[in-house]
Amino acid sequence: MGQISEAKLALVRGLIERAPDGAVRSLLLALGADGGHDAGLAHVHRLLEAEASDRRARNMTFAPVAPLCGAGGPFNALVFPPRTLALIWRALRGEAPDEVIAAKALAADWRGDESSPQIFDALCARTADALRGGDRAFSAAAAAADAGSGREQLTACLDLAPVTRRALAQMPEWLGRITSEKAATLRLAYRDVVAVADDAGPRFFEMLCAHLAEPWLILRVICGVMDHPNEAYFAGSELAGFGARVLDDIDRQLAQVASFKADLGRGAARTAAAAAHRATVEIAEVEQSINLAPDGPWGRRLARQKRTLAGAIEASLKAVDDAVGRALPLQTRRMGPRAARGVPSLVRDPDPALVEQAATLLAFMTEVRPSAAAGGFASARAKAQEALDARLDAYVEDILEDVRSADESHGGRAKAFLEIAAEFCGLARDAKAAQIVRRRAAA
Repeated sequence: MGQISEAKLALVRGLIERAPDGAVRSLLLALGADGGHDAGLAHVHRLLEAEASDRRARNMTFAPVAPLCGAGGPFNALVFPPRTLALIWRALRGEAPDEVIAAKALAADWRGDESSPQIFDALCARTADALRGGDRAFSAAAAAADAGSGREQLTACLDLAPVTRRALAQMPEWLGRITSEKAATLRLAYRDVVAVADDAGPRFFEMLCAHLAEPWLILRVICGVMDHPNEAYFAGSELAGFGARVLDDIDRQLAQVASFKADLGRGAARTAAAAAHRATVEIAEVEQSINLAPDGPWGRRLARQKRTLAGAIEASLKAVDDAVGRALPLQTRRMGPRAARGVPSLVRDPDPALVEQAATLLAFMTEVRPSAAAGGFASARAKAQEALDARLDAYVEDILEDVRSADESHGGRAKAFLEIAAEFCGLARDAKAAQIVRRRAAA
């Protein structure tokens, strides 16, 4: 690559600064794995290392609010454009260079509980004061925040940064089984929150929620503060929006499950099963966190959602046996004057569309297995599995006999149907079941 001109380096530097964090990490890993570079790539590598170090310090400094600066989602009521943090950090580099250098040194030598985040908290406080006071150096950052939930909300979140940072360190314990001791520490943290501002409670939980990979778990933290509240109390509080968001998300997952059809393919089956699992987990979280009233709005809504989920999945499960029967067709063979039974029909080649529809439903049936007990459709799934096992076992035995005895034209067709039956056994049970069928065919 050789030397890079200053103009091109400036262009590369600008591209690196605008790149997402993930892209910077990927580029750094790629260049680091390649070993030695020529002068040009070595310079780019150093730029990436400097940028990664800078971003690490920035993200650690503003860790309590960093997840709020993103694309957002259905659980996020507070959202700011991703560029907000970069603009704040740029302003701080100009207005508080010594503090920024100290923050970078602390981030590079961070030792968990042994290190104090005092420098980080001080920079958050300085940023809050600058935004609140209309500091011109922070005008671009303020304008960016206004494109989201607004500079006032961002300022209020920064005011909560120290207590939120401490709370985030305790989140793993709060998300586990809440003991009296854990509940006490949680309420002490909440007391510190409302000491910052009377209306800081919902904002605090918004900040915590943004850090959760499973955002519905915020109910566990909220209800730890409220001591397992009843529905009327929770629904009438300033935190009611968190419960409503979980119920709304359950509806979205149910719509995903209801839209599943056999002709949409196996990818759709996995997506629908994942939606069913998420709905099941969210339903369980609401039931465990809140003391629901059977005749209350939330209690009635959740009961209706459980029925809808079970009904939608049971409808797909009932279709499995028929779909497999169409993919592996049978014909009636007389076994005596009054006896007849179904045996594999080899008059036509397998229908790829019917085979894929059956495979899609089988994939769905397998993927929803972990959710069956909690979702209320375990009995329906067990019944569908039992009928399917009986059909596949009988079909495999019959088609193996046909493979041995069929004529040349039907022999190839029998082998094709046998391979389909093996695949179905793998989907319905496990890979070992499919291997057994294939080994028997080979023998």
